[in-house]
Amino acid sequence: MNIFDLYYKDYEEWFEKHPKIYEEELKTIKALLPQGRGMEVGVGSGRFAAPLGIKFGIEPSRKMAEIARKRGIEVVETRAEEMNFKEEFDFILMVTTICFVKDPLKTIQNCYTALKKGGYLLIAFVDKNSPLGKTYEKNKNRSKFYAPATFFTKEDIINLMKKVGFEDFECKENLYGDNLDNLKFEINDCNGGAFKVIRGRK
Repeated sequence: MNIFDLYYKDYEEWFEKHPKIYEEELKTIKALLPQGRGMEVGVGSGRFAAPLGIKFGIEPSRKMAEIARKRGIEVVETRAEEMNFKEEFDFILMVTTICFVKDPLKTIQNCYTALKKGGYLLIAFVDKNSPLGKTYEKNKNRSKFYAPATFFTKEDIINLMKKVGFEDFECKENLYGDNLDNLKFEINDCNGGAFKVIRGRK
């Protein structure tokens, strides 16, 4: 069973417990979010899509999809590696989804196919090389969510995106510190922050 079907309540509670982190992540994504028709891949419970005005998403977890629909999101229940859209979207967003897919390259290829020419893919993730990323990696086997996750660096993500044809990369980051209780918040171009958003153009 999908871990997000098992722990969907814990997922929702995380955002209630960490409202400032959630707010800062949203602000960082907004710094690079384009206009137009968007889709979120791995829309989860709609925690990001709803406040960002994204009305459509895909999600393999039935429980999470149900919550997203209550937040006004149209959800197709499928995996990122299996989605089949052609030149339908102006932008696609993934928030930490890349850490959980079985085939990141296939996922990014499917996103490329789903985008209109000139469209954008935004990948948000916790950078493996950041202080917080190193803490997550060290403790991942004790986490309900991150035990099966694969963490990436900024260079890893850009290289995957380049392989399928993306270009004109921009990167913004936030969340500085090595644990959730002592983070500093500031949006900057990418250097040492944990929460990164990389945008590439088709």
